[in-house]
Amino acid sequence: MASKRARFFETKVFGLVIGLLIILVFIGIDQGTAILERLETKMLDVHFRLKTLYRPESTQEGAQVIQRNPNISPDILILGIDTPTLSRIGRWPFPRYRHADLINSFSRIADPNAREQALFLDLFFIEPSDDAVNDALLLESMEHSGTVFLETILDFSEPPSRDYEELFERHERLFEASGRITNVTGDWHTMPSFFGLQPPLQPLGGAVEGFGHANLFDDFDKVYRRQPMVARVSELKMEYLFEELSPGMEINEENYERLVWFDTTGRDHSIDLPLTREGLDALRSELESNAPAVALDNDQDGEPDATSFIIRHYQEYIVPSITLALAADYLNVPMADLEVEIDSHVRIPEPQMFDTETGQWGEYRVLVEPAVLNEAGEVVTPAEYETLDEIIIPIDQYGMMLINFMGPRSSSARDGYQTFPVRPYYGYALRATTPDPTTWPPTLGVDNKIIMVGAFAQGMADDEKLTPYGLMYGVEVHANALNSILMNRFIHYVPTWVDYAILAAVTILIAFMSSRLSTVWSFVVALLFIVVSFFAITTIFDTQAVVVNFSSPALSVIFTFVSIVVYRVVTEEKDKRRIRDMFGKYVSPAVVEEILDSPPELGGVDKDLTVFFSDIRGFTTLSEAMTPQELVNHLNIYLTSMTDIILEYRGTLDKYVGDEIMCFWGAPVPQEEHAILACKSALRQMQALNELNEGWPPERRINIGIGLNSGIMTVGNMGSTGRMNYTLMGDNVNLGARLEGTNKQYGTNVIISEFTHGLVKDRVVARELDNIRVKGKNKPVQIYELVDVPEGLGA
Repeated sequence: MASKRARFFETKVFGLVIGLLIILVFIGIDQGTAILERLETKMLDVHFRLKTLYRPESTQEGAQVIQRNPNISPDILILGIDTPTLSRIGRWPFPRYRHADLINSFSRIADPNAREQALFLDLFFIEPSDDAVNDALLLESMEHSGTVFLETILDFSEPPSRDYEELFERHERLFEASGRITNVTGDWHTMPSFFGLQPPLQPLGGAVEGFGHANLFDDFDKVYRRQPMVARVSELKMEYLFEELSPGMEINEENYERLVWFDTTGRDHSIDLPLTREGLDALRSELESNAPAVALDNDQDGEPDATSFIIRHYQEYIVPSITLALAADYLNVPMADLEVEIDSHVRIPEPQMFDTETGQWGEYRVLVEPAVLNEAGEVVTPAEYETLDEIIIPIDQYGMMLINFMGPRSSSARDGYQTFPVRPYYGYALRATTPDPTTWPPTLGVDNKIIMVGAFAQGMADDEKLTPYGLMYGVEVHANALNSILMNRFIHYVPTWVDYAILAAVTILIAFMSSRLSTVWSFVVALLFIVVSFFAITTIFDTQAVVVNFSSPALSVIFTFVSIVVYRVVTEEKDKRRIRDMFGKYVSPAVVEEILDSPPELGGVDKDLTVFFSDIRGFTTLSEAMTPQELVNHLNIYLTSMTDIILEYRGTLDKYVGDEIMCFWGAPVPQEEHAILACKSALRQMQALNELNEGWPPERRINIGIGLNSGIMTVGNMGSTGRMNYTLMGDNVNLGARLEGTNKQYGTNVIISEFTHGLVKDRVVARELDNIRVKGKNKPVQIYELVDVPEGLGA
């Protein structure tokens, strides 16, 4: 069990556990908070800014070649009320006859096939002008045009009671003129509730070709990225006291009716239908806790004698956005044919395209790949189109579509960058030079164009919106939303399970590599993944308009890498402490540091080593001449001196057995010169012993024998799991021990075997002694007395 537990906490195994924990943490954060969603929303802005842009190129002075963006509809044209327009016409707001002149400049185009498909005025006509003649001229021009679209503004708060009925009558007039959306499925209760509205004047509303709301919604960072394709307007039909409600009360929910109560913060709450006794009891409890009460004076004495709660009965209307209304008109699809499923899509069935050459409606096609031309302007590869049987607009539970912005804000100057073509308002409005339209300068054809008129000068109106590309005029935001529909270029998020699968795969991969590679290589791999995935995801967004979550995998890579590196540091420090404890008593500090840099293998391994044995001669006689305490002190002086020399020569101390010392060279850190180091250490010990003996009386002097042997030996941690020693085993070890005892027969101090002599013969002075047969060996071994090392005893 201890072994399995230790293996579980190894970095290679526990690193994967860390990865799994990080996956669960990120999924939990994603499900429980908006942190990651908001980070990804900011990443979306980065993707937008890295999109491929199509810029004009100058061919000669005053001439430019503009490569058309194939993802932008050629039929969207902006007429900007820009600074040159203000300088020519005067201060804003213009007299309404100017707008009438603009409309008339298009209405007078004789060829109907050269007319605009729609003329959208992103302007307010909520109040009558000071001059009724101007209003009459505007109304007349709209009726004559038949292509004008106006907008309404939706408010969360109710309008003043004196204007309430009038404003909703105006709205009804707009519905009568342009049609209604009636096919709505899904839970429309999740949509924001608009209780007020600002529609245009009734006569103008009756003359429109179409209308829609112009509301845009900003996100948490005040950046506008979405537009509600459909919005819900609530018209008050009746007010009840709570006591007037009864089970089975008829409320036609299929006709978009609902009962509502407001809490103390002003937020509206729909009441579940049909009404039941249990539901009313629960509702009363909720009202008593969260709704403001109304005081009742039932006996008319001027003093309140009861309280109740107000329940409101609303009729709901589904209002299209102005961009959806323009798109439906351009595609020749009536409002009644649109299919809306909340939290899913808006479906535009069987879209059609107007052919300006034949004057007929045909199948709707969008450009996929533009034609390739040679230098002479001849078509090399024809353009590729996709025919659409339907257009599916993705919307969320609030009815909102994510706008696919095509580029930065356009300039009204001809030599400035233009995402959408922008022309000055005055260029068309000032064509009305006389009351007789036949005398006006000719108006250029605007074949099948959707002309969008709006503010395009700073400070003119509060109509600049902060978008992913920075500030942009509202009319161009509408143009981007409209283009998303017409070109079928919607932004789609991959399913959540795909994001989670990518998160899991990436995290496990980084955890696997970080727990096995070095820290440097792990960092390189993690950084490389983040960079490559960023450009890959941005490319996918640019080419396919598909959003793959980048924030979660990127952050997961960082946290996984850092967590595993920290874990490795902690565990490696623990291993280093264990190694220091294990080897610090046996080897020199320098060798310990080498071991830490290259930890030894645990268990037994065969290595080429040199083993060293030393023993005191006449130890029994020596011990009889001293008390036990004196003997211990005497031996400690001797053993300390000898041990210091062993460590000085980078040897590994194995053990003390009484007065015997066992050590070796070549492990745990490999040493190519293990034999010469052992020889030098032996001679240096003899020198040190002579120095010690000079300071001791004759009866306390020590004489030792040293035996050295080299060869293959088994070295490693041996013993039990609870207690082990780092030691040697094998025949060559035994031979070294035998040689130490052989010094007695030959009257020598240091004997080395032929195997050690073979490794150092060119660097030492040695006297051949004999061929001996040691116990346990059948073959004789030649032995030598080690005399000197001419090169010196330096370690």
